[in-house]
Amino acid sequence: MRHRIKNIKFHNGVDSNRMIMRKLVVNFLEHAHVETTLARGKAMKQRLDHVVFKMKTRSEQNTIYLKQYFPDRKTIEMLFDQVGKAIATIDGGYVRIVRLNRRLRDGAMMVRVEWAHPIVIDWDSLKPKKTVKAKEASDTKIKDSKNKKAESTKKVDAKK
Repeated sequence: MRHRIKNIKFHNGVDSNRMIMRKLVVNFLEHAHVETTLARGKAMKQRLDHVVFKMKTRSEQNTIYLKQYFPDRKTIEMLFDQVGKAIATIDGGYVRIVRLNRRLRDGAMMVRVEWAHPIVIDWDSLKPKKTVKAKEASDTKIKDSKNKKAESTKKVDAKK
């Protein structure tokens, strides 16, 4: 018997279940809410509470655990800085489940999983800033000077 072990299975196999959970957690953190079925929402809520709890304290063990979900080091640092600080005083219940209507095609109960407390993650800070390369800048200067010369010759032709 497996006492005190609660695992919700989706009948897709162990690897598929892990990937479903990983993708749901990543999508939740990117968009701040996810609409899914009730069974997946309940399983995801347990996993999310555990993942968010790990974001509270920055340690090597917590960083290794978060690498399961986010292979990028910058993403993990950003989550420690933004989510960890936002939930530092909260002891639990980071995520809530809101029931929606049933899905039309199969009648499955749909839910929305969302933050229970206002948390905003700034994903734009991870995107690299666009810089104009020197060659592109010089090309635009050359084009501008050619346009000015063409305009001045047109004015001279118009005067004649």
